[in-house]
Order: sequence, then structure tokens, then C-alpha cells
Amino acid sequence: MAAVADVRPLLDFALELADVADRITLAHFGGPLPSITKADGSPVTEADCAVEQALRERIGARFPEHAILGEEQGGGIEPGVPTWVIDPIDATKNFMRGIDVFASLIGLVVDGRSLVGVASAPALGERWDAAVGLGARRNGVAVGVSAIVELGDAHLLHGGLDWYRTVPGMWEVLGELSERVWRTRGFGDFWMHLLVAGGMAEVAFEHDLKAWDIAALECIVTEAGGRMTSWDGGSAMASGQVLTTNGALHPTLLEILAPFA
Repeated sequence: MAAVADVRPLLDFALELADVADRITLAHFGGPLPSITKADGSPVTEADCAVEQALRERIGARFPEHAILGEEQGGGIEPGVPTWVIDPIDATKNFMRGIDVFASLIGLVVDGRSLVGVASAPALGERWDAAVGLGARRNGVAVGVSAIVELGDAHLLHGGLDWYRTVPGMWEVLGELSERVWRTRGFGDFWMHLLVAGGMAEVAFEHDLKAWDIAALECIVTEAGGRMTSWDGGSAMASGQVLTTNGALHPTLLEILAPFA
């Protein structure tokens, strides 16, 4: 495991990568944009591919011994090897339609732990970053999760509704939660997890994510004082089911979601 003393230059490099990604995404942004549909049914644009290629080139030049896992070109998280995990454009569908809520996600994972995370959303003017032991920041200002401890006071965020209707009992659980919490919204993608990290919401959950959707955000949420796990309390990156909370509400949500893990 990398020591905290070694993390600062890695974070600085991740921020440099985010600058590169921002220049490319903003040059293409404005929608609507053409795309192709990948085998998994998700869209990919020229900008997605350009961002990942540019970041891979820079990582390879600076850290040739590191591994890379990216949404568009693949790879893997190798045990014992620092691995850069890249989502060149999270929320590609938003990006394609000219919606500001998209981001490049850049994480560094070692032995299953996310040590560095950057989420850069240039159209929103948002840059969030974190590194183990160094806290989390929003546009350079330290952030932290809320102190809310009662579910009835919580702001709960969820992903798209289509899947919830297909799983027996899940639609009812979502409805019950909407009645128990202060407010619900379906922000989706990276943004809802950052809102928990920044104390603007207390709970966010979704399913069927990949490591590149999670790695950067896990570091930011954790360093902000929150928790990000699977629905059964295990590794989010290993399961693809993600529950993000301010920490205080995590046991309550795990109890509710565990039957669907």
C-alpha cells in the first residue's frame, strides 16, 4: 500500500490529467453529438475515446510501471500494481444532449483501495478531488458529509427508475423510502455521490456500475467522511451495487437494501 507521503504527487498528476480531459470534453460539448452503441448498449462518442487515449498516453509516459483500466479500451485492476481507473466521460448521454452534468472520473487504485480520486465536471465549473489522508475538496475548498442521523431528515438520491420496476419488491421499497425521508431526487451518475460527499444529500444508491464509475468517487466520498459500499456492505467496486451515505445512515440503508444485494 502506498504511504500517505507518496500520495500528494499522485493527486497532483491526477489533477493534471483532469485538465487534459476538460480541454477535450469542452471542445466537443454543445450537443447533440453523434455516437455509436457499444456491445453493452451504452453510447460512446468521439470525445470519450479521445479523452481516454490522451490520458493513457500521459500515464504511460509518467508511470510506465502502472496499470490502466478504462471504460473504452479496457484493461484490469492488477493486484499489487497501482492502477489508474478512468471513466473518460461519466454521464455520456447527458454530454451528448448538451446537458452540463457530465464528468471525467480519474482514480488510482492499489490492492482494491482507492487512493486518489478526481471528478472534473467542467461545464458545471466543478472540480472535486481527494487522496487518502488528505481529505476531499470541491474547487479547492474542503468538503465533508452532513451530520444528519435521522432518516426522516435525509435527502435521498437514486438512479434511473426503469430497473427498480423489474425487481420484485424493489419498487415498493423505493416508494416506502420516499415516504420516510425528507426528500428524494433522481440525479443519477457521478453527481449524486458528490452531493453526499459535500453534505447536500445523505444517501445515494444505484446498481450495475463498473469500477471506472466508482473508483474516483469512492476516494472522494470516503475522504469527506462518508461511506461507499455494496448493498451488503462489501466492496462497491467488486459488486457494482453502490450505496453512498454520510456514514451515520449507512447501517439503516444496508438493512433496507441487503435483501436485494
